[in-house]
Amino acid sequence: MPWQAELARELIMRLPAGAKGAPAGSALRPETLDGWSDLDLQLALPRSAQPVDLLRGLEIWAFTEELAADRQVVRAVIIDGRRVDFVITGGRLSLPEPAADNDVRALAVQAAGKLGRGDRLIGLHLTLELVRLALVQAMLLRDRDQGTTIHRYGSERDALADEVAGLDLADLAITPRPNVVERTVDLYARWRAELEPDYRPDWSGLRAVIDCGLAPG
Repeated sequence: MPWQAELARELIMRLPAGAKGAPAGSALRPETLDGWSDLDLQLALPRSAQPVDLLRGLEIWAFTEELAADRQVVRAVIIDGRRVDFVITGGRLSLPEPAADNDVRALAVQAAGKLGRGDRLIGLHLTLELVRLALVQAMLLRDRDQGTTIHRYGSERDALADEVAGLDLADLAITPRPNVVERTVDLYARWRAELEPDYRPDWSGLRAVIDCGLAPG
């Protein structure tokens, strides 16, 4: 049984009284599933001031949340590489405290998934966003070094731009590894750790997603 079916059954069994849940998307067509597939789950929850703790016991490595008047959309990445996209109406899911670099984690997983499926156009777009976030860390380092945010000329930190140029963004293959997404987040982590000594990068969830995607069918 695909993990999508097993996890969907587990999550639906956890729902409180009055709630309904059903898988959607590729989970309904097992023949279309591959290593890059996630689980799409639609939930109708009772309206309540108390969010539903459906994700307990799952080590959520990264997530995104979109809120509208009539729905909540959550895209969660579990540390073992499984991914779940929830569309929730009625009530709300409770979410864990996000990691300090949650947005970067979620973006990296999206980029890797697009490149893994061969979508080079969107994959490059997302990877360039990762590059931009890494360069923000580099610019913050320059600001710290010089004690100002106003710069008329370059500085020794311009050498960090050369490291970005060395990423070879023309090579958008997920293999061999480390691939361009992994190398980009490594730059981000190294520069942020220099800026924030307490920052501890953890790319285990990203590696697990890529491992799942590359696993033999």
